[in-house]
Amino acid sequence: MTVPGGAVPQWKLPDAGWGRKAADAATLHEPQNIREYVTMHQHLKVGGGTRLLDVACGAGLAVELATARGATAAGIDASARLVAVARDRSSGADLRVGDMRALPWADGVFDVVTSFRGIWGTTPEVLDEVRRVLRAGGLLGMTVWGHVKASPGAWALRPFLWADAAQVTHQAAMNSLGKPGVGERLLTAHGFEAVRRVNVPFVWEFADPESYARALACTGPGYEAIQTVGEQRFLRDAEQLAAEHAREGLPLRAEINLVGFIARAPAPSGAASSYLTEPVELSAGASAAYADDNAELGYVMNATRLWAHDTEAMELLFKALGRVTRTAGLSVRDRGILVTAATSTLGDSYCSLAWGAKLAAAASAQVSAGVLTGDDSFLDARERALAEWARRVAADPNATTASDVQPLRQAGYDEAQILAITTYVALRVAFSTVNDALGAVPDWQLRTSAPEAVLEAVTFGRAPAPAAAPDSP
Repeated sequence: MTVPGGAVPQWKLPDAGWGRKAADAATLHEPQNIREYVTMHQHLKVGGGTRLLDVACGAGLAVELATARGATAAGIDASARLVAVARDRSSGADLRVGDMRALPWADGVFDVVTSFRGIWGTTPEVLDEVRRVLRAGGLLGMTVWGHVKASPGAWALRPFLWADAAQVTHQAAMNSLGKPGVGERLLTAHGFEAVRRVNVPFVWEFADPESYARALACTGPGYEAIQTVGEQRFLRDAEQLAAEHAREGLPLRAEINLVGFIARAPAPSGAASSYLTEPVELSAGASAAYADDNAELGYVMNATRLWAHDTEAMELLFKALGRVTRTAGLSVRDRGILVTAATSTLGDSYCSLAWGAKLAAAASAQVSAGVLTGDDSFLDARERALAEWARRVAADPNATTASDVQPLRQAGYDEAQILAITTYVALRVAFSTVNDALGAVPDWQLRTSAPEAVLEAVTFGRAPAPAAAPDSP
């Protein structure tokens, strides 16, 4: 933003526009973003225990919503006046006034960082700070404007173009990340991986032209336009513009294209395979498990190294899995659907990647990526019943109902097979829970064995180990 007064630090300048009418910004403008906040929190699986930072948090509605989902939330914004509102809304959150290019938190303290149209093409250096404060495998979720001109509600952003030519040009540079491939390349260049673009519903709704004009006047881009045309003219012309789109008995409505990105902070090189030290001396069972891995995969899985402390327990678990697999008559494709649906619900990246690759081989990368992201459109009715049941069991077994079981019966499974399918999912959940709780790192080899579509779909859980050097074993 361009504001007179060269003595003011650059990062403080947004307060002149966004903070000058903080109450209006908090009550007229920010609630318009609620679909954006809820959608991204859902993609990021924000919930109980999530340590979340919102960058450019504004008046803190996104922080408040994250807290309502059970997260321990923090936020930072350049506007002291907006942060005052955020603190009023969320007194228990760690909310600070500061420069997002120098985040005042230690390394690796957050599981999730969000930024809702707060990181722009003109502030790429912020991504280095975001990656620093994220733990290994932590997630960044950020939104940017998409193809605004093609949006049905493009008219609603027109008043921002009333700023002078230099400011409009700067706005265009800020909004460049939504163009095809631009955001992905930037995030990758700043060290993030598994970058995924997601669609984010975004709608502005206003009771009348007056509230629309007031809502835009309290924004940073609105203030830039006001500096050029004056506030009275801005409000008058904005009201006239909105009146052209008024509808009898309905609110003003402007659907605008918005793009979301999910990206993961990589694991550090040289990280241990899990929280447990690998046994110095292997038992006969562990040695056999290592040999089996080498024969089948060409390397020893980190999960096998973890379970080397009690290989017999792992063998018993997989023996039980084998029994219920036979009872239910599950093919490799069926098991791939059950495992990827369950582990993606849990947020277990290790088994999601390993079985995502297996499902891709048995079906296709498109099918595998779809199940991992909750899109079952490539499955038939029987397979959809398996995927939906696996997600319900993994998400909350106490929330299932008798009607939830019915699709399995309709798919042709009898009572014993339904028990077997449920047991299969529960045992896979148990296996994933042990691995995740003890920090088993997905093997670096999964970066090359899993198709790109699968890698892009697994934006949760622990990051795979960095790829080994060519001469690594």
